[in-house]
Amino acid sequence: MPPNPTKASVSGILRLRCPACWTGAMFSGPLRMNPRCPHCDYQFDRGNGYFIGAMYSSYLLSLGLAAAVAGALFWAGWSVWPIVGACAVAVSLAGPLAIFPYSRVLWVWAERDGWLHDGQEDVATLRQRHLQRARGPGRPPESN
Repeated sequence: MPPNPTKASVSGILRLRCPACWTGAMFSGPLRMNPRCPHCDYQFDRGNGYFIGAMYSSYLLSLGLAAAVAGALFWAGWSVWPIVGACAVAVSLAGPLAIFPYSRVLWVWAERDGWLHDGQEDVATLRQRHLQRARGPGRPPESN
């Protein structure tokens, strides 16, 4: 672990890196996310619906972008309606391209650091995978 974990975490998030190893790239293209870390094989996507919460972080980041654009234009002396138009353009065009990767990265980092749950779901999932491997292929899981 780096000497200053907070600074390294911010650097890893800004560089769109894996939360487990802080080295592997989470995205292979502007909008194409790797399913696993190319460096440590950490799984980024946990299944259907996993990134629904990332939409909330995307919304908050879009609000921040709109506030920054509005503040800069207001300070530059623009009137209200051109500011509203510029904010709409910034959020609808630049927002998805610039904010989409960061919303997903923030979501994966928050989940990895335990901000979203206490980790018991991961323990149960790993235990279930271990039991399935022990049973061998082709055998159905036992019901509880």
